[in-house]
Amino acid sequence: MSDSYNDIEGVNWSTLKALRDSPLHYRYTLEHGREDTPQLALGRVTHALIFEPETFARDYAVYEDGDRRGKAWEAFTAEPEGRTIFKPSEIDDAVAMAEAVRRHPLAEPYLDGGRFEQVLTWKDQPTGIDCKCKADWIVPRRRLLVDLKTTQSIDGRRFGASAARFGYHGQLAHYEAGVKSALGWAPEEIAIIAVESHAPYDVGVFVVGDDTLHAGREEVRELLDRLAFQRKLNDWPGRYSEKQALQLPAWMFADEDDQDGTFGLKV
Repeated sequence: MSDSYNDIEGVNWSTLKALRDSPLHYRYTLEHGREDTPQLALGRVTHALIFEPETFARDYAVYEDGDRRGKAWEAFTAEPEGRTIFKPSEIDDAVAMAEAVRRHPLAEPYLDGGRFEQVLTWKDQPTGIDCKCKADWIVPRRRLLVDLKTTQSIDGRRFGASAARFGYHGQLAHYEAGVKSALGWAPEEIAIIAVESHAPYDVGVFVVGDDTLHAGREEVRELLDRLAFQRKLNDWPGRYSEKQALQLPAWMFADEDDQDGTFGLKV
């Protein structure tokens, strides 16, 4: 994994998807980046423990000597620099999630012979926009593209709703474009390995079908075209250009059948 990924010219998905909100949100994300959080750090170490556990000692450390202050803490953080440091209690969930994925009979076959966080760069031909990605796991000999997600629930409906909300279909379509352009082959299977972030750390493997990928490709195309347009204008407006009517959720309004005041309850 390149330490200079952020310095590579190119639009990645985490920035591009901010255009789902508005050009203003995109510009802010581009200029300020994404705030690092404990949840993101936990996700990174979980990815490393699953796909490339030998990198753990290089990039991460566990501090077991109590409070993060004093001479012991200063000595621990002095060398090597750049590691993400966890308390033992903070790392427990990551270790448990990694173990759950690596021993799961559906997930285990995907974990052999791949490349972890390979950086891909390419040019989007219709717009000329430079693009980049860092795919979780690519298995060239099997033409697999695999993404790992930690989640509250792997229930199909709930995870599908999360996938739509966070744009996983667009993310994987963006990665697919990178594999095709940079590596010269098309993935024959694209899958998401999802693991619950709390005990018992259940695991699911979700194959991304043609309809889902088509929706992702359509959204990526729309966003890149919008980005090219806004770049040409050098204009970055917010979500609305006109006043909006306030929209309350549907549950605020009773159906005609509920005019008796029972609101659908059996009495």
